[in-house]
Amino acid sequence: MINKSILIIALSARPFVVAAKRAGYIVSAIDAFADEQTLMLADKVVVVDYGEHGFNAAAMLNAVNALNVKQYVGFIYGSGFEAQPELLQQLAQILPLIGNSVNAVQAVKSVKFFAELDAMNINHPNIYDALPVNDTNHGAENGGYLKKFAGGCGGTHISVAETAQKLAPDYYFQQYISGLTVSLLFIADGKEIAVIGFNEQWLNPTKTMPYRYGGAVGNIALPIKVQQQLIEAAQKITLKFGLIGLNSLDAIIEKTVSQVDIADVLEINPRLSATIDLYEEANLIGAHVQTILMDSLKYLEKYLEKYLEKYQALSAAIKVSKQSKAQAIVYAEFNMQVPAQFDWPDWVVDTPYCADESHINILAAEPICTVIAHANNAGDAKQLAQSRVKILLAELVACH
Repeated sequence: MINKSILIIALSARPFVVAAKRAGYIVSAIDAFADEQTLMLADKVVVVDYGEHGFNAAAMLNAVNALNVKQYVGFIYGSGFEAQPELLQQLAQILPLIGNSVNAVQAVKSVKFFAELDAMNINHPNIYDALPVNDTNHGAENGGYLKKFAGGCGGTHISVAETAQKLAPDYYFQQYISGLTVSLLFIADGKEIAVIGFNEQWLNPTKTMPYRYGGAVGNIALPIKVQQQLIEAAQKITLKFGLIGLNSLDAIIEKTVSQVDIADVLEINPRLSATIDLYEEANLIGAHVQTILMDSLKYLEKYLEKYLEKYQALSAAIKVSKQSKAQAIVYAEFNMQVPAQFDWPDWVVDTPYCADESHINILAAEPICTVIAHANNAGDAKQLAQSRVKILLAELVACH
């Protein structure tokens, strides 16, 4: 019987804490927000500051060293380490890392990753270290280019490329492609994968952050050929880099002039994804931990039972849930003061914690909370979530 205490570290740990508690774990969490739900569910919560490219490394190490690390089976991690593999390595020397290795993270969160995709014949948007000299069309349209940071997350690192721009280390230019942005949530044992679900993602743009993440909805309907492209890409990448546990693959579905849908891989996230929250019925954290600790898909099948099928039987996996769940991030449109006694709807999570103050200060463009919605299909769930964002923002502005 394994130790049932686990440490979760992520920029926003709430969805993973919820899933871990559902799996029966005693949970401690380290994140950048310490929202009300995380504080309520976790036995211990520590806040560590997060900057442009990652956690405050010294503060993170101090926070972990202050814990009684012997009580944990290990730690699992979400977003926040993409640009800090060295910090992940330091933490792994303190207590067991239950997830992809530091080497795997470094390999897939690198500009060199796209050369590996080429070698595996996996489609992706064209990548450049300098913009084509004779191409002056750098706008956000087909033929234009984006500038991205290989270790970024949440879309805030993406901008429209400018002609005279030079690249700093770990940045790259990518050809802009118009299409449907999707992700595949899957679990792996280093050799094989099992599909959890396909998701649509959308943006919540601002002038300075035109590609800021807005939300996602699960159980979307995709053509079988598109599903197969995504699954085959995830399978090849898993085998190449030895991915284990929960991972997600981001892609854009491009419709060619011949009306053929092509899945262009944007990136792989070799860690817990917030889209775990879209699949409440499956014991995903239990499967993640057991698959890694026991190194066997037999435990994966045991924990997910009827909720997942092997990738060869994909169509069965996406028909399991009768409903789709959507999540949408609510951002402050200006510097806001949210009253401590604000009556949050029951369809809101990640709500800010207020101790004894009369209000909570939220800076412009910062996340306030997350809205959730359920519906019989992905389109309705997405529409409901987005309408609830508008309702909530109106209520927050009214009481500001």
